[in-house]
Amino acid sequence: MSSLSAVTITDRELGRHLELATSKLLSFPFRPAPEPLAGQPASLAGKPVAYRPLQSVAPKAAAGAEEFRLADRIREIAKEDDLFTDVEHHVLRVLRRGVQVYLQIHEAFEHASGLGRLKERNQAGELAAEDEAELTEKLEAACAASSFAFDAYLAARLHDYQRDATESLGFECKGPASVPLSGKLETLHACLHHLWRAIDEHARDDASLVKAVRDAALAHARHLQGLRHSLSHLEFYTRYRYRIEPEGVVLAGFELSEARAEAEIQVPVKRPEEVVGNHLAKREACRLAQRLACYDRERQRNPFVDLGGFVFTFLADGSPGTGKTTLIQMIVTLLREYTQVAGLPLRYQNFSVDEISDYQGRSGQNARRFCDAILDPRGVGFGTLDDVDQVCGSRHDRNASAGQLEVTAVFMQQFGGASTVVRGNASFGLFSNFPEKVDDALRQRAQARFLVDGPQTREDFTDLFHILLGRHWDLPLGDGYAPLETQRPRVVRAKQAEHAVPRDPALRRIYEETQRNGALSSWRAFGDYLHALQRHEARFTGRAVKSIADAVLARMMDFDLPAEWLERREPFFGQPYERRQAMLEELRGAITPEIVLEELHRYADSEARYQGAAERRAFEERTEQLVLEARARRAAAERESAE
Repeated sequence: MSSLSAVTITDRELGRHLELATSKLLSFPFRPAPEPLAGQPASLAGKPVAYRPLQSVAPKAAAGAEEFRLADRIREIAKEDDLFTDVEHHVLRVLRRGVQVYLQIHEAFEHASGLGRLKERNQAGELAAEDEAELTEKLEAACAASSFAFDAYLAARLHDYQRDATESLGFECKGPASVPLSGKLETLHACLHHLWRAIDEHARDDASLVKAVRDAALAHARHLQGLRHSLSHLEFYTRYRYRIEPEGVVLAGFELSEARAEAEIQVPVKRPEEVVGNHLAKREACRLAQRLACYDRERQRNPFVDLGGFVFTFLADGSPGTGKTTLIQMIVTLLREYTQVAGLPLRYQNFSVDEISDYQGRSGQNARRFCDAILDPRGVGFGTLDDVDQVCGSRHDRNASAGQLEVTAVFMQQFGGASTVVRGNASFGLFSNFPEKVDDALRQRAQARFLVDGPQTREDFTDLFHILLGRHWDLPLGDGYAPLETQRPRVVRAKQAEHAVPRDPALRRIYEETQRNGALSSWRAFGDYLHALQRHEARFTGRAVKSIADAVLARMMDFDLPAEWLERREPFFGQPYERRQAMLEELRGAITPEIVLEELHRYADSEARYQGAAERRAFEERTEQLVLEARARRAAAERESAE
C-alpha cells in the first residue's frame, strides 16, 4: 500500500458545485435496469456485459428515463406536514453535501489522471483509436472513486446521528445489483436512485429515514469495495487522503470510517497472567503487541523494523484446546491498551471460512480487502487466520476448492511477494491444528513459529487450576508453590535451551556430524551446517534461512519495554522517532552462537514435526482404509458361503 498524501477540500471548493448538487436533489433522471433473468448474470466482474460507447459531446438522459424527486420523497414521509422536520432537513443537507463531494472528487481524479484531456480530445473527435480503452478505464475508475467517496461521506456524517433511535430498527438495506460506471452524471443518478429506493421502501419517520440513508450508503460502498480490484487507474484516487472541511470527514481510498472499524472489535479481555503454559508463545505474543505499538504514523515506520525483531507473520500451531484462541484474545487485549497510550487507532480482523465464496474471484477479492484493511498505514492492524488449514487450500490437495486456492495465492503475494512492504504497523497470525496441511510456500512465509502445546508440567496444571478456582475456593497453596507468572523469565530461558540440540533424531545426527569438525564459530561453519540441512530436506530454502535470521534478530531485541513506557505517553511514545529508536537501541542485546543454534533448531524441528504429522496421518488413513477393505471382503465371503 502506497503512502497517502493529505489533501484538504475546503468549503469554498465545494461551493462551486452547490447549484448543481441542489438541482440533483430536486430532480434527476434515471432508468432502472431490468431485473436479470433467472440463472443469467447481470454483470461481469462488476461491469455490464455489453460494451459501453465512449462519451458523447453532451450526455443525454437515457431513453425512457423517469424523473425522481429525492427532496419531495423525503418531505412526503410525514404527509400531514408540508415542511421538513429538523431530521429531514439535516439528512437533506448531508445528501447535498455528499453530491458536492462526489463532483469534487470526480473533478480531482480527472485532473490527476489526465482523464479531462482524454475527454476533450474525444469530444473534439481527435481521440486516437489506441487511447479509447484508456479513456473508458479511467472514466470507470473516476466514477467508482467518486461514488465511494459519496457513500463514505454519508456514512461518516450519519454514523452517530440519531444512533439511539435507529438501533432498535430491524430492517436491512440491500446493495445494488450492479453499479453503472458509464459517466459522471449517469453514475451519480444511479447513486441517488439507490438512496431514493431505500427511502421509499423503509423510511416511515425520522429514525428510519436516517437508518435507510446510512445503511444504503454502506451497502453501496461495500459493493464498490468488491469491484475495486477489477478496475484500473484507481491509484489516482487511493494515493490521496482527502479531508473535508469544516466537518473533518477523512476519505482514504476504499476504506470506511475508522470509528466504525474500531467499534467492531469485540474480543474478550484476556491478561497475560491468565494464560497458562505456552511460555515461549506467550512471551513472543506480548513482545509483538509492544512492538506494534511503537509504530510512528507520521513517519509510517517502526524502529523495530529498522533495528530488527519485528514479526510480520507468524504461525501458531497446536492441538485443539491448547490455547490458540486465548493467545489471540491476549494479543488484542494488550494492543488495545498499548495503542491507547500511544494514541494510535487499532484495527483487528479475523479471516475465516465465511469469506470463501462459490463465485469465481470473490474469495480472492475478500482476501485482498482483508489485507488492505490490516495494512492501512493510518493505524495499527492485527489480522488473524484462525484454522488457516481450512481457509487456505494447499495446491497439492485435490479436495481444495477454487476459492481456497484463490485465498492462498493472495496471501502468498501479500505476506512475501515482490510488492510486500513491511512498515511495522501490521502483523498477521496464522493459527492451525494441522499446520502440515497448509501449503508449503504459504507456511514458509511465516517468519516465526509458535508451538501452542498448552499446560505440560505439574506446575502448569497447578497454576491453571488455581487461576480458574482460586478466587472461589480457600485451599492451601502447598509447599514450594509460586505462580508461574513470577517465574516466567526462568521458564522461558529453559524452554529456549531445549533447542540447543535438535529434537528430531535425523536432524540430531546431522548436528553431531557437523560438530565433529569443531564448534560452529565461523560464517563458513554455519554455512556448512545450513547446507547439510538443505541436503536433508529440499524444502529448507533461502526463505527458511531468512525466517531463522529474523528470529535471531528478535532474540537480539529480547527485552520487554519498561512498564512506565507502556503506562504513560510522555516517557516513550511522546518522544520524536529518532529519540525512541535510540532508547530502544540502548536495550538491544548481542547475537551469540547459542542463540543462533536455538532458533535454527527450533525452526528445523518445527518443519520436521509438520512432516512427521503428515506422514503419520497418511499412514493412519491408509491403514484404516486397508482394514475396512479387509472387513468388507470377509463379510462378502461370509455372505457367499451362506448362500
